[in-house]
Amino acid sequence: MPRRKQFAPLMAAAWLLASLVPAGALAQRRGIPINIESTPAGAQVFVDSAQQPTIGTTPMRNVRVERGHHTLIFRLANHEEGHLEVDVRRRRETFRIVLNALSTIQVSATNEAATGAAVRVDGQPVGNIPYQGTVQPGRHLIQVGREGYVTFSQWASLDGGQVLTLPVTLTPEAPQTGSILVAGDVSGAAIYVDGAPHGVTPNVLESIPAGQHTIEVRPDDASLTPFRQTVLVIAGERVNLNPTLRPARAAGGSLRVIVRPVGAIVSLDGETLGEAPAGREGIAPGEHIIEATAEGYEPGQQPVTIEDGRQKVVSITLQAVARAPGRIVVNSSADGAVVMIDGEEHGSPPVVIENAVAGTHAIAVRAAGRREFRTTCTVAPGHDCDVTATLDAVGTPVRVEANAPDARFFVDDEEVGPVPWEGTLPIGSHRVEVRAEGYTAHVEQVALRVSDQTRLFNIALVHEGELTPEQREDQVADQRRQRHDAVSRGAGVLPDNMTVLDMSVGWPYLADLRLGIGILDFLEAGFGIRSLGVLTEFEGRVKLGWRPIRQVSLGVEARFGGGIGPARASTSTEGRTSSGGFCSIPSTASGAGCVPAPQHPTNSGFLTLQAMLSLHFNRAGAFSLWLASDFTSDRWDFSSTNRNVLHGQELDATLEPSLSRDNLARLRLGGALEFVLNQHWNVFVMMDGILAGHDRRILGDVLGAGFSDTQLYGRAGFTYKFGLGD
Repeated sequence: MPRRKQFAPLMAAAWLLASLVPAGALAQRRGIPINIESTPAGAQVFVDSAQQPTIGTTPMRNVRVERGHHTLIFRLANHEEGHLEVDVRRRRETFRIVLNALSTIQVSATNEAATGAAVRVDGQPVGNIPYQGTVQPGRHLIQVGREGYVTFSQWASLDGGQVLTLPVTLTPEAPQTGSILVAGDVSGAAIYVDGAPHGVTPNVLESIPAGQHTIEVRPDDASLTPFRQTVLVIAGERVNLNPTLRPARAAGGSLRVIVRPVGAIVSLDGETLGEAPAGREGIAPGEHIIEATAEGYEPGQQPVTIEDGRQKVVSITLQAVARAPGRIVVNSSADGAVVMIDGEEHGSPPVVIENAVAGTHAIAVRAAGRREFRTTCTVAPGHDCDVTATLDAVGTPVRVEANAPDARFFVDDEEVGPVPWEGTLPIGSHRVEVRAEGYTAHVEQVALRVSDQTRLFNIALVHEGELTPEQREDQVADQRRQRHDAVSRGAGVLPDNMTVLDMSVGWPYLADLRLGIGILDFLEAGFGIRSLGVLTEFEGRVKLGWRPIRQVSLGVEARFGGGIGPARASTSTEGRTSSGGFCSIPSTASGAGCVPAPQHPTNSGFLTLQAMLSLHFNRAGAFSLWLASDFTSDRWDFSSTNRNVLHGQELDATLEPSLSRDNLARLRLGGALEFVLNQHWNVFVMMDGILAGHDRRILGDVLGAGFSDTQLYGRAGFTYKFGLGD
């Protein structure tokens, strides 16, 4: 059977399995296994969105999640929904969260009136009785109300996980009616209230709505004059009314009285007729006395003769009483208030203006932090303008809520009350603070302005020792800034957990590769390899750094290591023939032959100590200087001309090879200019020059051409940065 036919059933089964496995499951298999826990356990966990299917229930072990930044969402009954920002990088890393328990409110009815009544929590409608719901731990106001019944209100301080059972009884509101007792001197007269019949006199009229009502008493006897009067009924009180029904007047003359000023009170024979202009019908013929009075005027009297069947019109002018000019008096209890009268400032209250000009005046009282008071008043002779200004504090309505029980609210370091708190705060800048035992205090500087809208402060306190969301964001931002700003050739050390790889070319080291790792806030280590062509050196490196301010860093660095290179045969006379030529083929024969020349290895060792200073540009790079002491020991027994030379002096070929070792101590000054391209790449150039010490012989023959050490070195390269949250 062909091989492909043998595998056909296996391929079909694999296709069927792939079609049955959800894509999400396959994606999870490609993710990184992590552990997820919650306190308490049993919470459903979602990744990035609660609209997505849950990935399981805590605790979970080795659940696979895609690499990168995610938000884990936790949901557990009677607990606040939890959100945890995670960065999935390492296998089997454990992420934990503590879920805050919510408080439960259960409201039930104890009488029929309470059943179905509306329930409010902290002023917000939440449902009807019977009701059960959850709230944040803390202090809450529970209200139950129904039209016609007294509203039930109760404050409750709830702990996380606490269940509050609240039975409610609603009682009817007090009656809003009163009563009227109507007696009178005539029994059996019909009583009307606002035109509606209400029995006969004497009678007590019950359940009369509070307010003004017109009462009429209408006798059956046409010879009696009906009674009419307006009364004010007060809820829960009784009005006593005792009307007198007088005989109707006989036909006579009529009178109309006009008085200046208008509104004067007119009387006829001592009986008040009302405000002028006033009149009366059915006046008995004969002589009568009219009297008019008005405040601020001399009383006026005038006799009048009434004739049967005729109308008499009388005009009276009253003379004003001579009075002293009025004055303006303004008072206010507000500190620092200023009084303005008709736009002119008159100082702080109390302000008294004697002999004020008669007429209407505009009064304004102002004080910092208080609402301006404005009014008008009229001054006339004998009539003063007396104003007491009440200046309400200008403020903003504020409500403060917090997730911690027994939290307290402070304004400008003074305790205002328990949270939740609702009230008005003065406008201006204030330092507000919410404190709770076991939690880190929340402090905020706020600027309050005049507003009709309630400003809500919903404070999420964190347990002591934990980072706030803002602090976590600052920490992540600081790590990103450190990675972006990091330079490899500066005095400062690399950020913790960050790695850099330097690659450069230059002279005399033709190629250089270095790796640096940030270990602690003050410590960096690394190693490197570089080549001269004739010598390859390996280096270990330790750096201690300190960055007192963002623009400056200081450091000390120790570098140590050694190198190896190719070995060559000695050029001493031991390797020559008797005729003066060189041996090309070693021989053990005596006479014309020669013995093999000994092989001299090439190697080196070095130790460098240097002090460093860097000036950092704002996110652009750094300029660094260093002063170094180099200690080197090189085994380099030949030059390009195959002669033993040390510091310009040819060595005696008969000397031992160890005498040709080059041991040096030199003082070196160098600098580097490094530019940050982005968070992963930098470029740099650097120069070094020897201040004191001999040439290092091995550095002068890099190309095998016999050149001397230049004592001036340069490099250019680039840096790749990774780690620290990549």
